[in-house]
Amino acid sequence: MKRRQIALLWLAAALPTAMVCAGEPARTNLALHRPATGSAICKPGEEAQKAVNGLLASKTHDKFCSLQRPAWLRVDLQAERELRGFTVKHAQAGGEAAAMNTRAFALSVSGDGATWRQVVKVDDNVDGVSVHRIAPTRARYVRLDIAQPAQDPADPATRIYELEAW
Repeated sequence: MKRRQIALLWLAAALPTAMVCAGEPARTNLALHRPATGSAICKPGEEAQKAVNGLLASKTHDKFCSLQRPAWLRVDLQAERELRGFTVKHAQAGGEAAAMNTRAFALSVSGDGATWRQVVKVDDNVDGVSVHRIAPTRARYVRLDIAQPAQDPADPATRIYELEAW
């Protein structure tokens, strides 16, 4: 990988949860430290809550990992909020190999945790950090559904370092 690409990936992973893009209001991560649940974990210490703790410190301590297929992660924003997009920090954002980045996933929103509306669908992700803008929508719950957890279909592990909702 070229040095510039590595530098850009590092910069994207290191960006704070609130930032300003040209012509956009500051982004506040509405999922930060909110209750999270998910599919069965790979091992103790890789629970769903790690995907909303705001940390990328370690490839063994700050990720949600699941061997279940399909895998899922759900965040309760604890109140209905206006959402404009999501940032997903995949394996590479946490220092793991790019081959471990989530390949296929979808993001859905809900007001009640029972009825879901898909707002993002990705079938060919290769990035360590993926950003997904949506039309402004109100929701209390956010769900990430992982169809293909890594670039190699034989790799069963989902690795999500952060799921940000803004």
